Amino acid sequence: MSASAAGRGRILVMGGGAVGLAFAAACADEVRVLEAGPARPGTDPEGFDIRVFALSGGTRDFLDGIGAWGRMPPSRIAPVTRMEVFGDDGASRLAFAAPPGRPLAWIAEGNRMTRAIEEAARGRGVAIETDCRWKSVAARAGRAQVELEDGTTLEADLLVGADGAQSRVRAELALAAHAKRYPETAVVAHFRCEKPPAGVARQWFRRDGILAWLPLPGDRMSIVWSAREGLADELAALDPEALARRVRDAGGAALGDLSLDSAVARFPLRLVRVPRIAVPGAVLVGDAAHGVHPLAGQGVNLGFQDAAGLARTLAARSPLERPGDYALLRRHERLRHADVAAMQFVTDRLEWLFGIDAPIAALARNAGLRAVEGLPWAKRLLAAQAMR
Repeated sequence: MSASAAGRGRILVMGGGAVGLAFAAACADEVRVLEAGPARPGTDPEGFDIRVFALSGGTRDFLDGIGAWGRMPPSRIAPVTRMEVFGDDGASRLAFAAPPGRPLAWIAEGNRMTRAIEEAARGRGVAIETDCRWKSVAARAGRAQVELEDGTTLEADLLVGADGAQSRVRAELALAAHAKRYPETAVVAHFRCEKPPAGVARQWFRRDGILAWLPLPGDRMSIVWSAREGLADELAALDPEALARRVRDAGGAALGDLSLDSAVARFPLRLVRVPRIAVPGAVLVGDAAHGVHPLAGQGVNLGFQDAAGLARTLAARSPLERPGDYALLRRHERLRHADVAAMQFVTDRLEWLFGIDAPIAALARNAGLRAVEGLPWAKRLLAAQAMR
């Protein structure tokens, strides 16, 4: 039975990022989003946002279903039709392509994606409040409560923590989080290319880290260089021309000469495990609920799967269940655990494997790439997984 048949519940979403807003847009209950940051500016800058995301086929369908995909400017989205992965021996490689008619993924800017989701949520009647500072949250079966800094107290049937990797909601609810700091720092920048990327994403497993080239529209691309030890500082200190040459050479000049087309940003990399994401009256989604290494580009997709899954679980509840019932939230927690745990295991083990300097490890991992390259069925599975 649907949520509407059971009676609409009242839900408070803490955090107005893409995942929290997407859940709000997908949810059939009465939803209010509280965002501590300022309201979004009236228009986005003309330059490409430094934060870009590889959106899977499943995410694209979810965003389309809530009315957000059609609000994203098509000229700012780059489909990925082919993936090429290179080992650290200069010879091992793996390449696979999307089946005809549908890309492996789409590269989209964070700011325009979030704006589209916010517009879709507002169009569905979601109340969104910005500059909303809060002092405390509390949850128990049947009621969740938020105390704002101005003394106002808000109550709801369910509290959804969507406030990011450093989640205050998670801490207030005493939900444990185990973080592992990786030895890499992500260096992110955009470049103009002599040869357009033409929908091909490339990734190099190097001895100094993992380098990804992601296609942007036209002659642009974005890089994520998960750089080991002091390399991130070294790269960030280079002048634009020297950085462009360094990135070009690291990728074997696959796209010819490059020129820097953005600021250079750095982000620390962490694995974050949250064993329990629910308590009576509250649940976590997105980066508040998990963190993964970006080498597979699946972090934001996991978050959107959280949002879609929680909305489905709430919509399917019985007339006797309330949105904050622990049994209902545990059902969602169990459904999400396998996907999140599997992605964390794979990305963590790949980071470990390609971080080993021993010659035998290098032989094994490069042989693995060559072996998969020779198995068409394995490449079809990889393509299917990328498109989920």
